[in-house]
Amino acid sequence: MREIGVRELKASLSEMLRRAGGGERIRVTVHGRAVADIVAPGAATDDERLRSLVAEARLRPPTRPRGRRAPRLAKIPRTASSLVLEDRDARR
Repeated sequence: MREIGVRELKASLSEMLRRAGGGERIRVTVHGRAVADIVAPGAATDDERLRSLVAEARLRPPTRPRGRRAPRLAKIPRTASSLVLEDRDARR
């Protein structure tokens, strides 16, 4: 997917619309933040793609809602670097 700033989009709107009509997806950004996608008419949205994958049994939807809180971090007495060194030495 091509990303383009709104200022550049203004300068090359005809070209971007031609590309979108040809099947290319174009993401429009303002100050680096995505605000819109330009796609060809009739292009499948992400929701439609997910539904088709579920219908084809290639993807299973979640069976329970995702928790609202982030999982708690495990508290261990050692540092991450000591764990990495131990793992590296065990693989030798």
